[in-house]
Amino acid sequence: MERISLAATSRQAIGKNAVKKVRQAGFVPAVLYGQGRTPLALAVDRRALAGALHTGAGRNVLIDLRVTRDGEEMTDTVMIADIQHDHLRRDVLHVDLHHISLTEVVEARVPVVLAGVPTGVTEGGILEQHLREITVRCLPMAIPEHITMNVEALHVGGSVHVRDLPAAEGVEILTSPDEVIATIVAPKEEAAAPAEAAAPAEPEVVGREAAAPAEGEAKGEPAAGRVEAKAPKAEAKPAKADKKE
Repeated sequence: MERISLAATSRQAIGKNAVKKVRQAGFVPAVLYGQGRTPLALAVDRRALAGALHTGAGRNVLIDLRVTRDGEEMTDTVMIADIQHDHLRRDVLHVDLHHISLTEVVEARVPVVLAGVPTGVTEGGILEQHLREITVRCLPMAIPEHITMNVEALHVGGSVHVRDLPAAEGVEILTSPDEVIATIVAPKEEAAAPAEAAAPAEPEVVGREAAAPAEGEAKGEPAAGRVEAKAPKAEAKPAKADKKE
């Protein structure tokens, strides 16, 4: 497990306005907790904290925290218990640190990494990962950076569960063994053929009505878009012959 050093200073002022000033000065407000200890408000350099969070261990990194308080410096081994981020900029707004003992077990969340190209993917299937972290319990120095699961043997319809994860010495997995980690699903069926290959579209229907004397014309209704020709006038009847005198 990776281990780093981080400096912090205690702060007396608390509250919304005090925290705002801490952030404006380039620091992140923090609180240090510990069993049998009074919570201690701290300020941690923003850049130094960002460097601590971007190690291979991620949030599970072990931190030797050097705290300056009343002109004196004390050192504690701590882990990150919680982080609050800005929803838009993703800046760290606040961090909770927890004092630990290297001889006592702790709980931690560890990433699950999938390795290999599944056989089902070469068959046309799609790999879906449902579980990306598991909870473990072990000594702080035994916390793995991640747990690797090989999925090369998975076929379409196959899945791997937490119980299939490789065992790690001294690490107890607390997540339910029945939790599904990943599956290979069959690809969705292709969309139906374009509409033009199916039934004639509406314009064609209108065209037929206009071209053929259909029901409307039989009823005396002229087809749309066509001028009805008028029937020729009947020839005038011949005049009656004059009566003979």
